[in-house]
Amino acid sequence: MKTIFDKNTRDQLVERIEQIRKEQKAIWGKMNVVQMLRHNTYWNGWILGTQDHTYKQAFIGKLFGKMALKRMIKDDRPLDRNIPISDQFKVQTIDGDLESEKL
Repeated sequence: MKTIFDKNTRDQLVERIEQIRKEQKAIWGKMNVVQMLRHNTYWNGWILGTQDHTYKQAFIGKLFGKMALKRMIKDDRPLDRNIPISDQFKVQTIDGDLESEKL
């Protein structure tokens, strides 16, 4: 399984992020490019503990969350499209500076 802790994988991710352009159309859901990058920044900050907000898990998530997460990340397959996300990770702003989001 690929991991961001592997330098080669990390370099590939950085290269892919650098190729993103604002005019590209969404292929994984309803977010535009800036929203997608900001959403990923929120998620990474939460996972790494650099964001100062606490994720509040819904009751159904407590029941089925671990099982669903294991199913989603068990191998190198891409995540399914249009997966529902918590409101805490939804990006409300529609526009922004793409280059600053890439940082």
